[in-house]
Amino acid sequence: MMSQYRPLPLTFERLWQFSLQHYGVREIKEACLVLQNRHKGKVNLVLLLKWLDEHQLSLTEEQWQQLDGVIDRTENLLQQFRDYRRKVKPHLPDTLYRESLQFELQLERQQQADLVHCINQLDLPPRTGQPMTHIYCQKIGAQRLSHIFYSVEK
Repeated sequence: MMSQYRPLPLTFERLWQFSLQHYGVREIKEACLVLQNRHKGKVNLVLLLKWLDEHQLSLTEEQWQQLDGVIDRTENLLQQFRDYRRKVKPHLPDTLYRESLQFELQLERQQQADLVHCINQLDLPPRTGQPMTHIYCQKIGAQRLSHIFYSVEK
């Protein structure tokens, strides 16, 4: 007898692999960078929302706030580190710059682990309306990007 696939509990590795797969799609990567750099969007959050969309799950407003709050600390660290890395890039040897990118990736992984821990504590309702990625793009003023997250095939 085959076991039924259940999206929850979500594991860190499952979300990480999902994120790598989707971030590897050029259009999604470019949209994520625009969200991050022009709209102060949170890339790991939008990738988690993409995962929710694909599993027909949604969030209540209170759950949005919980997820957002859980990553505030790491998001601030990531933003400060990215700004610093960009500033010092011209002055760093390639090896040190690559090491700084690896450190940033570790912060990204920690942020995803925090999101996974939080999402597994929530009772997620089924999606009945707009995709979560669309709602997020609207919230941060990036409506023109929202279609990319649910129209691009991986």
